[in-house]
Amino acid sequence: MKIFVNEKIVDEKKAVISAFDRGVLYGDGVFETMRSYDKKVFALDRHLDRLEASGDITGIKISKDRKYLKYIIYKLIKINRLKDAYIRLAVTRGAGRVGLDATTARDQSLIIIVKRFTAYPDKFYKKGVILCTSSIRRNERSRLCGAKTLNYLNNIIARMEAQRRGATDALLLNTKGEVAESAVSNIFMVKKKDLVTPSLESGALAGITREIVLSLAHRLNLNPVERRVGLAELKSAKEAFLTNTLMEVMPVVRVDNKRIANGRPGLVTKSIHRLYKESVK
Repeated sequence: MKIFVNEKIVDEKKAVISAFDRGVLYGDGVFETMRSYDKKVFALDRHLDRLEASGDITGIKISKDRKYLKYIIYKLIKINRLKDAYIRLAVTRGAGRVGLDATTARDQSLIIIVKRFTAYPDKFYKKGVILCTSSIRRNERSRLCGAKTLNYLNNIIARMEAQRRGATDALLLNTKGEVAESAVSNIFMVKKKDLVTPSLESGALAGITREIVLSLAHRLNLNPVERRVGLAELKSAKEAFLTNTLMEVMPVVRVDNKRIANGRPGLVTKSIHRLYKESVK
């Protein structure tokens, strides 16, 4: 597999980055995960918008322009002979002296990985997934809630905790005990005629798929609602599902020891996923 690292397309085994790069030392960088369908990257401009927004939040101004980033992504898709691909674009602040002083960083590192897309197991969509409430809390007051940074330790620890407890993913609450998101996804629930997702003020990331799903709600005669959501309210929902670029729309059938409704993927979830796939096409 060929990947892009700092101006060069190289074999993955020959990829090199400085040991003093702040992305390596401190997770000091931002990234985006994308997906291509039949050689076309879905919502590419929206992802690059969010990459720039993450850069603004963290003070990492993306040095390469959008045209250049698109060119490299599509070149890697072609070189690796892929149609349906997983794409990860990361930008670090660059190498510098050891220590927290970011002003010593020079020359951003740009890393773009394009590899064959591996779908989630089909059973996850047919039977649904299980979430467990993590002991890790999302700090909804932090500016970093709005950025996708390379420091994902909170999410990693939460996911490890979920796996130990036999769950598919972890549910993250904020410091007020309200629902924020899962370790890797945004979360939605169906309440009467409302399609509800935690507000960004709750600590949720502004997901690209989240944004698209909200725009699809009216097609099912549902009201798209962004607000604060309690854990008990989520557990009593008619339906619940997760969204992200790679999984698209995935049903949730249990949170901790509480089944969501009858414990099976709901009709609204299936319909939203169908509409989402249509929007992709």
